[in-house]
Amino acid sequence: MKPKSCLTALLILLCVPAFVCTMPAQDTSAGASNAGPPKFLNMIHQELKPGRIGAYDELETSIARIYNRESIAVFWVELESITGTPEVLYLNLFDSSEEMAKAMEALNAGLAAHPDLVQMQDRLLQENTSNGTTVLGVRRDDMGYRANTIDFSKMRVLRLSTVFAHPGYERAFLETEWSLSEASEKVHARAAWAVYEVVGGLPEPAFVIVTPMQSLREIDDVFETSESLKRTNGGALQQHLQELARVAYGTSDTRLFSVGPRMSHVSKKWAPGDPDFWQPATISAPPAGAGKSDKAPPRSTGAPAPKP
Repeated sequence: MKPKSCLTALLILLCVPAFVCTMPAQDTSAGASNAGPPKFLNMIHQELKPGRIGAYDELETSIARIYNRESIAVFWVELESITGTPEVLYLNLFDSSEEMAKAMEALNAGLAAHPDLVQMQDRLLQENTSNGTTVLGVRRDDMGYRANTIDFSKMRVLRLSTVFAHPGYERAFLETEWSLSEASEKVHARAAWAVYEVVGGLPEPAFVIVTPMQSLREIDDVFETSESLKRTNGGALQQHLQELARVAYGTSDTRLFSVGPRMSHVSKKWAPGDPDFWQPATISAPPAGAGKSDKAPPRSTGAPAPKP
């Protein structure tokens, strides 16, 4: 694992402006989507004020279209909560720390050339959000289940679990995840998941487990796996997993999110996975001066891609 000091510095850098970063995995080779999840996952959570979802969506859509029109190489996937409190989640995917640094350079250059975007992004946050959190995670290749089959470009729904392990029991958490992966293989579970260790943005030790799905129907796979575990060896397997979790897990939180293509900004190399779905994320805004983009006020300069 990379030195945490380096990663934390990068995270702080990302948080300074607000949020918006590149998704390099989108711009790599054509086969990159088959290489599994990226090494780094940057997650920006924005809690919405009551009754502000419509205004937020409208302004974020305008911002995303301007990024596309001006060819600003800063990409993100936007998701909105299905469960829990109203919240917007932005995902930025990176294959290396160097790509994170390049993302910041592209962002700073884009905002310097288009100060109107800074104003729009400031307005987006000030008028519509009540709280925000930026979290950086590093993929743990030694955990997860069929993680290399995950293709984020095909994701329509995301199951996101945040787990806080008991301090000093990281090894127990690791063994719990190994056992869960082995059990999933045993019952032929269909839902793939990847594990990221949090290196900034949350109290440590913390881990984020991501389960991208192509539709909400796939949540049935998660429930079916749970039922299969109950039946395996008379329930002994599930009981064993629960005992491991009691030792390793402190608190946890699981939420469902749906992808919002209109509020996302993805590259043209990302979109071909499902061009009809991602088309709204690659449509340009009218030229500056046409309509409200001219006077739209701001949001904040930012790092990982929140609703711009």
